[in-house]
Amino acid sequence: MKKTLLFSVLALAMGNAQAGSLLPAGAADQQPVRLMAAPLPAGDFERQPVSMAWPMDPRAELAAPAPHRAESREYWTTVDGAELQAGLAIDTTAPGALVRLSPAGAVPGRRPAAAVDPSQLREMRHGRLVAQPQALSQRATTAQLRQAGMEVSDGTAIVQLEPALGQGRFQLQLPRAEGQFLVHVFEPRSELVLAAQADRVRVLAGDSFEVSAVLGKGDRPMPGTRIEGQLVSPEGQVLPLAFRNGKALARLPENVQTGPGLWEVQLFAGAAAPDGAVQRDARTAIEVARPTARLAGDYGFDAASLAFRLPVQVAAPGRYELRGVLYATGPDGQLAPVAQAHSADWLEPGRRSLSLPFGPGNLPMGYGAPFELRQLELKDQSRMGTLETRERALSEGKPRRPLPVRDRLR
Repeated sequence: MKKTLLFSVLALAMGNAQAGSLLPAGAADQQPVRLMAAPLPAGDFERQPVSMAWPMDPRAELAAPAPHRAESREYWTTVDGAELQAGLAIDTTAPGALVRLSPAGAVPGRRPAAAVDPSQLREMRHGRLVAQPQALSQRATTAQLRQAGMEVSDGTAIVQLEPALGQGRFQLQLPRAEGQFLVHVFEPRSELVLAAQADRVRVLAGDSFEVSAVLGKGDRPMPGTRIEGQLVSPEGQVLPLAFRNGKALARLPENVQTGPGLWEVQLFAGAAAPDGAVQRDARTAIEVARPTARLAGDYGFDAASLAFRLPVQVAAPGRYELRGVLYATGPDGQLAPVAQAHSADWLEPGRRSLSLPFGPGNLPMGYGAPFELRQLELKDQSRMGTLETRERALSEGKPRRPLPVRDRLR
């Protein structure tokens, strides 16, 4: 009872609104340098303000998400029916490769590819036909694949090369094949991996980011590796990526289209190996947004309601969201995450503001100032993009001495 009363007195004493400045943006933070008046997408948008907050476990360990590292032991290619009739060459670097064949889209003026019957596939090794019992260890039709839970297109078949035949060059032959086919080769046992990673999770239109890739065992690249790539938007816009020494710098134009969905980074790598050519394809994704708003100016803080008000400079009308995590100082004098808050509102162009009310009820007993606002994000909900991020946005309140150990235990 005494502790509750003491906390209430302290809260009332701090109840007057205060002001401060945001901390400088860190190297990993995203901050718009320029703003653009992007058009509002078609559709109906919620215009009523909304906010919510909930407590967190102070023992939780939070960290910003790292860019996804894609690792590939597979590749895709499109082949003509005539090539399948003669024998499609497949170079493998480990036994037991899986090969998926699917009819590709119809080609104008030509008959569409028929469904692949795995029982009709023949395997050749060193130019000689391998007897059926020893050729393919596994065969699966479209119906069997779907029954196993795989989402495959009509006419798809998957076969596995017999592991006892080892690795190297094989030929798959499909008599009477016509049209075009999509071929997917996956080597689950191979040690040769194409690893690719972007240096950022998200990027703004007009900015740049770096993609790194390596084909080899671990971080040891294969000699003579050639890597190509492209950046593909959800609408199908393609931007080429030029790799040099395993790295490519992608620059996004300011007028780039940013519809719903992630942009895909597609990589294609190849190298020569003792058993033949090595091919690998890898894909990862990145979020692209147009900078339609940004945080601006000093913030306001109400200690009684544990609420932060942050000014927002808006260049395009839309519904904007602010989210962040409140860190408070515990009895041991260490900062810990205690609450998370989200708020959203419709903002017109100009100098506006959004609030993050955490609420004193979400503050655990024994926790208080100084506070820090971390994992702060400003989002454009209308255009589905992240505009600004701050790992450490602000620090509020003076340091205090930790309670004696006997009081902490009590």
